[in-house]
Amino acid sequence: MELCNQLNYIRSLSAGKAYFYHLDVNGEMCPLRVDRTHLRAPKGGYAEAYKGNSFKRKNLEPQYLAYANLQFIEECYVPPGISEIYCAFSLRIHANSLSPDVCSDGSVRNQLTLLADTYKRLNGYQELAQRFAKNILLGTWLWRNKECRGLSIEVQTHDDESIAVKSAQKLSWYGHWDADSTESLERLTAYLTRALAEPTEYFYMDVKAQLKVGWGDEIYPSQEFLDKKEEGRPTKQLATVEMSNSQETVAFHAQKVGAALQMIDDWWHEDADKPLRVNEYGADREYVIARRHTKFGNDFYQLIRDTEQWIEEMNQSQTIPNQVHYMMSVLIKGGLFNRSKG
Repeated sequence: MELCNQLNYIRSLSAGKAYFYHLDVNGEMCPLRVDRTHLRAPKGGYAEAYKGNSFKRKNLEPQYLAYANLQFIEECYVPPGISEIYCAFSLRIHANSLSPDVCSDGSVRNQLTLLADTYKRLNGYQELAQRFAKNILLGTWLWRNKECRGLSIEVQTHDDESIAVKSAQKLSWYGHWDADSTESLERLTAYLTRALAEPTEYFYMDVKAQLKVGWGDEIYPSQEFLDKKEEGRPTKQLATVEMSNSQETVAFHAQKVGAALQMIDDWWHEDADKPLRVNEYGADREYVIARRHTKFGNDFYQLIRDTEQWIEEMNQSQTIPNQVHYMMSVLIKGGLFNRSKG
């Protein structure tokens, strides 16, 4: 199967912004505010004293490298007297991977739809659902904030089912889960399996984390992208969202939450030691390398070309190869998969 000139999948997981807050003595939501700070940071960068890649020294006075590097930044800290903070977001789930949203070739649409139908019949969505459920219950979407004194996660589904995990900071992707946490994982997996494979029903959930913190602990929300410096404005700005009382609280961008939920690809190698964020070329930001480089033959575009063979293999063996799990996770992520017009 060859890719067509127009091929588009709408993402199946749509996360909202995640917002931080704490509760006052009356149980009312209060914002975590942004602090603005002027710093006198020391100069420490390579380019301060050297040119290019050959360690050619700049002609500097000795005093220059001792001068302060003035910075104006935004930060966020837990207010004194607060021992618990919360972070919450909403998640909508659609069964959009069952067929393309836009496809300019009827035969390609038929093959991709048949791939999803075969995958659904063999219960492949359960594997993906369990991985998404793990990231939700592990608090992966909290990023650096997950490292706290105690972490509990609660999920409220659209049909009023409550699923919770306590001491989530003790759980890990490959580690042992206790009986209660395993039961919660199974329940959330069953819910997400239905949501990813059932196109006639609307699924959504609210996810909330309770973090036990110390007074003055630093909080790490999203940072705003700044393409240029503005006079009198911080060079590091934090993302915020307005609460119902018109006060602003720090937040995660929806894209950052979604990126954490998509960290499920450990099919990139048989000895993979960590899950990567789902990506067509298996981008590994930690090592700055593509784990699914085209030379390995395991990138999305080379795999999707063999759709007919994958369908035939699944029908014969009644099992799902790991590469098909990966392909379907990319389709769940969504995006434009057009072939070059050239």
